Amino acid sequence: MKELKATRVPPGDRWAIVDDDEERVYSSLTEVLNAIFMKTGISQFFMDAKQGEVHTEDGVPKKEPIKKFSLYGEEI
Repeated sequence: MKELKATRVPPGDRWAIVDDDEERVYSSLTEVLNAIFMKTGISQFFMDAKQGEVHTEDGVPKKEPIKKFSLYGEEI
C-alpha cells in the first residue's frame, strides 16, 4: 500500500516529512529521500511531481473490507 511520506514546501525544492515531530524542512529532494530511507529502511520511492508528494510502497496489499450480510441476504 502506498503511503505519503513527504510533501514539497514552496518556494523551490524544499521538502518536509509528513509524520516528522521536528517539522524540519529539507533543502532538496535528495536530502528528504535520504532522511526517509534512514527512518524507514525503504529505498523505493514514488514521486507525484504535479502534487509535490513522495510516497513509499510497503509491499502489503490494501485489504478489502469484508462484506457482511443479514440473515435475509441484505448487505449490512
